[in-house]
Amino acid sequence: MKYRFFLFDLDNTLWDFDANARDCITELITTHTLEEHIPDLNEFYEKYHSNNLALWELYESGKMTQETLRYKRFVITFEQAGIPHAEELARVFGKQYLDLMPTKTRLMPHALEVLEFLTDKGAAMALITNGFKQVQYKKVKSSGLDIFFRDRIFISEEVGYHKPSPNIFSAALTAINGKKKETLMVGDSFRNDMEGAQVFGIDQFYYNPLQLPCDGGPTYMGHDLRGLMDLVQ
Repeated sequence: MKYRFFLFDLDNTLWDFDANARDCITELITTHTLEEHIPDLNEFYEKYHSNNLALWELYESGKMTQETLRYKRFVITFEQAGIPHAEELARVFGKQYLDLMPTKTRLMPHALEVLEFLTDKGAAMALITNGFKQVQYKKVKSSGLDIFFRDRIFISEEVGYHKPSPNIFSAALTAINGKKKETLMVGDSFRNDMEGAQVFGIDQFYYNPLQLPCDGGPTYMGHDLRGLMDLVQ
């Protein structure tokens, strides 16, 4: 199959969320002189990452508010690290994290190359992402991704639906006048991106840079975004 319309996830598909988050947290740990409580930055980040994923699931299912998520993920991680006054610090740290995070600009390997290629080929593209609009828009602009998507950016908080809801896919496809049979969803989350696209009825490219086992049967799977270059019409 060849495609004329592409829907892209943002975090860890185009924008390197893990690398940027790690850089951001490391910088804030230094700012707050927390090194004595955090001897192993990798271990601390992995705990944070795990806590964040668990709380995001609660947020996406409507069981936690955005405001609580913003600081609670740090409260839990600070408590696990034995940092005193965890909740008070987490409220400050959480706000600073959201201010600093979207200024980071590291992208996934070959992301710019692939987007430039698809643009030159005349492909129509939209971005669909779960997240906070004040953060996601800044990420896109700071990293230079805005030139590829402009007014075709669909953020769950703004649209009112989280992936994998078919409603957010529908909004994006309508914006680019796409046809389902000629559209490919590109993302790194099997549940949100692949299953969401499957329910909506469009083909999928599962971006799997770690080459993790996958039994879900996406239309395509690859560890290199350049694989998309062979799929454009």
